[in-house]
Amino acid sequence: MANKMRNCPECGKIFIDTGAGMCNDCLRKEEQYEVVVCSYLRDNPGSTIKQIYENTGVKEKTIMRMLRAGRFVGKGEINYPCERCGKMIKEGRYCNKCAQELKADIKKIKDTMNQRKQAKENQGKGSIKSRGMYLK
Repeated sequence: MANKMRNCPECGKIFIDTGAGMCNDCLRKEEQYEVVVCSYLRDNPGSTIKQIYENTGVKEKTIMRMLRAGRFVGKGEINYPCERCGKMIKEGRYCNKCAQELKADIKKIKDTMNQRKQAKENQGKGSIKSRGMYLK
């Protein structure tokens, strides 16, 4: 995998991305933020992202990025909103209800696509398709 030059999503500085996704300075800051947030969670389990932000000063965007990266697993629970309905959850991107609804929607789409595919295959059976060439 080739390293690419990018702009840091946090500070905008140009850096060579080696897989961390941000420059070394911002990466160090984020590691310090992780220590602060973990310490806060130890004393305040079940806190929301907003509460963590208000009491530590760590940006909500940064907390969510660290949360999605799995940096707080086993260090206290964090409540954050489901990306679909906003209900407070403790893990994943969606609450159970939204996850089930999304699975059902995906299944419906797959079924519809399979039906269309079968209908198209059945329509072509028994007829000779010509590609502009003479058939013998």
